[in-house]
Amino acid sequence: MNILVLTSVYPQPDDNGTVVTPTVKYFCEKWVEANHNVVVIHNRSSFPALFYLLPEKLRKKLSSKLGFSFPTYAGRKPLHREDNGVNVYRLPLMKIVPHGKYSKRRINKQLDRIEKILDELSFKPDVIISHWVNPQIQLLLPLKEKYKAITSIVIHTDCSSKNINRFNMLEITHNLDAIGCRNKTEAEYVKDALFLDHMPFICYSGIPDEEAEKYINRLKNRELNEPCRREYIYVGRLVKYKNVDVIIKALAKAFPDKNYRLHVVGDGAELEYLKELDQELTDGMCTVFHGQLPRQDVFDLMEKCNCFIMVSDNETFGMVYLEAMLTGCLTIASEKGGIDGVIVDGENGFLSKQGDVEALVSKLKQIDLLTQKQYESIRHMSISTAYKYRDSDVAQKYLEDVLHWKQ
Repeated sequence: MNILVLTSVYPQPDDNGTVVTPTVKYFCEKWVEANHNVVVIHNRSSFPALFYLLPEKLRKKLSSKLGFSFPTYAGRKPLHREDNGVNVYRLPLMKIVPHGKYSKRRINKQLDRIEKILDELSFKPDVIISHWVNPQIQLLLPLKEKYKAITSIVIHTDCSSKNINRFNMLEITHNLDAIGCRNKTEAEYVKDALFLDHMPFICYSGIPDEEAEKYINRLKNRELNEPCRREYIYVGRLVKYKNVDVIIKALAKAFPDKNYRLHVVGDGAELEYLKELDQELTDGMCTVFHGQLPRQDVFDLMEKCNCFIMVSDNETFGMVYLEAMLTGCLTIASEKGGIDGVIVDGENGFLSKQGDVEALVSKLKQIDLLTQKQYESIRHMSISTAYKYRDSDVAQKYLEDVLHWKQ
């Protein structure tokens, strides 16, 4: 099957340390492994040159406030490469304002570029898969008409009333073959907002097959490492909506004796503020800031901790939740967030109100009072749940949902 993927976000070798979510990349690689042909069109936003001359401090502040990875200057250039069997084309699209709408002229020009690439490859897509509304939704119907392909979009919390009107989403989505969302809560909202006849399918992230097999085998053979109690971990970008400050405040309030440790893995605009906050609340005794770490090092660190915490605002899904659950790290996630429907509070993890210090304090104390038997039961359920979300399985289910959504 020939699969054309349209996306605003895709990791590239010249990202220069910028953290870019690899979710779409993992799907594409698994489809290639399943003997599909995959072409990715990376519709990368680019801005006037002056935009990249902003002081680093201001860029970090904007990134934190707006919740997006600040683009690199290198991203303004077209790029073609083969990445683990995936044919990837970065086609920059110029605009003036972040999150702004592209002009009709630029969209038409982008369509011409995409069609030229596909013609040169003699690649006629059977399926067109897209992620993020802007600009993908403006490209979908012309491509659907030209190639007579099954066409879909996965919405990432970008179905606001403003976007519905600005991008004519009501009409366009009703002419697509499949609509997906990244979590159950968002799917329920999108169904109502777009007056859909069918509930959007859920496009879950996955975890590496090899890691899933390793941990499920350790569970079966009773070879799991015993993590240290009151060792907590957060992994992700250090930006405002991630509410890392809530974690630091809640731990300091729950355990005023300072008998705990928090490991913070990641980087971002909030780093200095978080260090100052930890110094103020615990004299800098309780939090270790690791910066960015390789994926395997993150897994190793999770194994040593007994609890992973992330109580972000409006989290779409959060693959890191599954990674933590897989290692047997008890996971506290955002209530009514992306992981709803996967974590059942008190059974295979815990849910806490987004950004609420007192609610998180309550969960931390609840976990601290678990008996060893209760602790092990939740831990085992956590690993078993995460195992069901292997990369290969979620990629296959995703494709099946696109092909059969209206059936």
